[in-house]
Amino acid sequence: MDGRQILDLERHIPYFFTYISNRLSRGASDTYRTHFGVGITEWRVMGVLAGLPNISANQIINAIGLDKGAVSRSLDVLDKQGLTTSTPDPNDNRSRLIKLSRAGQALHDKVIEAALEREERLLSTLTPDEVETLIVCLRKMRAIVPHVNAFTPARGKKLAAK
Repeated sequence: MDGRQILDLERHIPYFFTYISNRLSRGASDTYRTHFGVGITEWRVMGVLAGLPNISANQIINAIGLDKGAVSRSLDVLDKQGLTTSTPDPNDNRSRLIKLSRAGQALHDKVIEAALEREERLLSTLTPDEVETLIVCLRKMRAIVPHVNAFTPARGKKLAAK
């Protein structure tokens, strides 16, 4: 070799996250769109609204970590399909509180069965202890994402030089 660093993709954690996330999202979106008429982003929004009804778009954005545009487009799709309703936020005239409509709740209850089956298949090669360990590790990694994203190469060089 010429001394350059090269990623070992079979050991590079971000590669695994990206690969698995992209493949799962694409498969879920195709399945949900074909069988239920919603894509993966709409499903993620529905999942949040099922557990946290009457929340604002900003709260949805914070809960699922997607950008404002993606959530806004998904909310438009869900609204046009009659799957959500909204009311003015009594604490903020600029905001609306969103929840699933009856039709949205009914669709959620159908899609969740497919989502849970997909999760079961994904985890089928792991023992229950491995699943628990994975969840603990993923929570730790989720918590440190802001610190990772605060890194810039210039700052990294300064930190490494200390």
